[in-house]
Amino acid sequence: MTLAVLRCDATPDGGVGHLVRAVSVADAARDAGHEVVVAGAIRSELAQQLLADAGIEAVPAGDDLGILAAEVGATVVHVDDYAVGPDAIEQVHASGALLSSMEDSSFGRRPADIAIDSTIGAERTQRPRDGSGAVLRGIRYAPMRAAVRAARAQREASRPVGPAASILVVMGGTDATGAAGTIAAVCTAARGAGDVTVIARASAWDDVRAAAGDEVRLEEPSPAFLDRARDADLVVSAAGTTAWELACIGVPSLLVAVVANQVAGYEAALSTGIAHGLGTLDEVRADPAAATARVEEALRDLREGRSWAAAGRDAVDGLGASRIVAAWGDALDSRRGGDGSSITARPAGESDALLLLRWRNDPATRRVSRSTGLVPWGDHAGWFRAVLASEDRELYVVEQAGAPIGTVRFDRLEEPEWEVSITLAPEARGRGLAGPVLAAGERAFDGRHPGTRIVAAVLPGNEASQRLFRRAGYELAVGRRDGDFDVLVRRDPS
Repeated sequence: MTLAVLRCDATPDGGVGHLVRAVSVADAARDAGHEVVVAGAIRSELAQQLLADAGIEAVPAGDDLGILAAEVGATVVHVDDYAVGPDAIEQVHASGALLSSMEDSSFGRRPADIAIDSTIGAERTQRPRDGSGAVLRGIRYAPMRAAVRAARAQREASRPVGPAASILVVMGGTDATGAAGTIAAVCTAARGAGDVTVIARASAWDDVRAAAGDEVRLEEPSPAFLDRARDADLVVSAAGTTAWELACIGVPSLLVAVVANQVAGYEAALSTGIAHGLGTLDEVRADPAAATARVEEALRDLREGRSWAAAGRDAVDGLGASRIVAAWGDALDSRRGGDGSSITARPAGESDALLLLRWRNDPATRRVSRSTGLVPWGDHAGWFRAVLASEDRELYVVEQAGAPIGTVRFDRLEEPEWEVSITLAPEARGRGLAGPVLAAGERAFDGRHPGTRIVAAVLPGNEASQRLFRRAGYELAVGRRDGDFDVLVRRDPS
């Protein structure tokens, strides 16, 4: 099990679309056995509720993704944030972690180990070569939350639309552009429209009523939106993350390109037939009567059995996040070195600081350590410099075919004893490498300190470590304890 940190923000001004995608990826990551944490400014009430419902912890992000990865012990850093710069891959690689990056056409594009553009039709366009590893492009990689997949299963495959159709208006989780009132007025003016429900922040309700009248039903943004969408005859939506969720569920939708980064997706959705459209928000505001006519046309098509919802269900199958997480596994596998004969140890150097902090803060490592808390970068940096300078500690990085897979540390006790401890890289677990890593560290240490007595402190319940040291020739020191730890002594290697 490894940890993935998902970097995104969700604020009243910036919306929650990036977080919705991140939560979808988190769902798939946990299904695949990863632990997850979100890092960023999570200030939207809806975003906070989404994280609480999903049981995902949020932590501050900081400015350096490498330090972030090291401080939370993450093997994968998944970025869904346009503001993160092109140096992200250098920062993440300094910690030895993997960079996974979401982009929307040119928005948020940066070099990454795995670059994902889930815009519909992206696979048919050219992407500049920037040194990225795997490049996943197209709507089949659109991340969908478990709740969306559940709504998809519950939606009737074909539902008749009566003379008074129910319409749902949702302009994003925060509607930072104030589009809800404009679109609600367009919908209430349409012939054949029945109940019109508008999802909007309570602070905007007066504006919506002023634009569309008192008959509209108003609800605050919440995860229950998906239930409303599932049961609606028609949804009018911003052309962001919600648009692909509606397609996955199988709800006929009319899209509005509310902001510039939605235009490419809007045009692709219309060209492939998975949605119909009202135009950009500026176009709707310039000619609301034309937009109302398009709503009436859409309702007429639905009543006469010409729904486009099936095309959306076919295009967006809900498995995009699982495909992204599977690509993480492929990328991590490709980093693995050769066979056990190529495992060697070298003294740690200053450039290893972030790498070793990431391994130290890995959740599985902390659970069996003397201190189980997270170590911040500032504390670790000072400790690491002291270790490198100390005559009473020796620290080795163990590599397999040049790829770091673990560390072995020796701490001087009372002469002539030294205590050994081992940390295996999270991505190296499950490959039978703990024994070879320990042996490589011992060979390096024995070369400098031949005949030295070595002991290990191991929790009694840590069966894996108990087996590791016993197989390596360590025996339980009967009657000797180190706090809660058993003490095992290495037999004379000679």
